[in-house]
Amino acid sequence: MAEHQLHEEFIHLLETNLGIILKIAKAYTHTVQDREDLVNDIACAMWKAFPNFKGKSKVSTWIYRIALNTAMNYQKNTRRRRDFLQDAIEYDTNEPSNGMDSNPHLDLLYECIVELDDFSKAIILLYLDGYMHEEIAEITGISRSNVGTRVLRIKEQLRIMANSKKLYYGT
Repeated sequence: MAEHQLHEEFIHLLETNLGIILKIAKAYTHTVQDREDLVNDIACAMWKAFPNFKGKSKVSTWIYRIALNTAMNYQKNTRRRRDFLQDAIEYDTNEPSNGMDSNPHLDLLYECIVELDDFSKAIILLYLDGYMHEEIAEITGISRSNVGTRVLRIKEQLRIMANSKKLYYGT
């Protein structure tokens, strides 16, 4: 009975916070297949860690920590350098709608986020999800002031990347 209850609690937690997992998977992968694999890896990592979750931090903080670590490890293990144009064509032709409205500005943002280093991706995803600097510091293990500095630098880097992509696309 206790195992069944644990299973039910985990399923509820996973369903309730699926948006976090999907957002991270989208930022760390290039293809639908890789995204699905990463979502499965994150769910497995969460399941393994779930019995040890004591609620000392917010559930979302715990999920972010596991999901980001899993995504970074996944990317290191499956790193493939691909042609930007090939990725754009593959995304355009193979990306099914997953309930998220297609927004060209959001798509451009994620294209730029994918190019960031793993740690910068983690920080900007947390920032974009509305986490305060203190919470980002807790999740990533860096100081609050370091978070602030990094967020400013990442935002500037994303702005430059987006502008160069707009010029490339002619928009």
